[in-house]
Amino acid sequence: MKFSLTTMIVSAAVMAGVATAYNPVGQSCDTPGDYGCSQDANVNGGNAFVYECASTDEFVYVAGCSCPTCCEATTSGAFCT
Repeated sequence: MKFSLTTMIVSAAVMAGVATAYNPVGQSCDTPGDYGCSQDANVNGGNAFVYECASTDEFVYVAGCSCPTCCEATTSGAFCT
């Protein structure tokens, strides 16, 4: 699975425990099927969440995690830890 540059930057920041305050949901994307992690105070109670580039070329919310740094993005997808 290929990751876009934005996905990689956001995912790396979240995995490092940095609050990125970035919400890609609703924004356009160009690689349907890609997953990533993010964290924003206005989404999921401020906890991390998983998002996906949907077939509509738009990022969508997939799942909420239980803490601000509880998300990991890998080459095979993203998941809550």
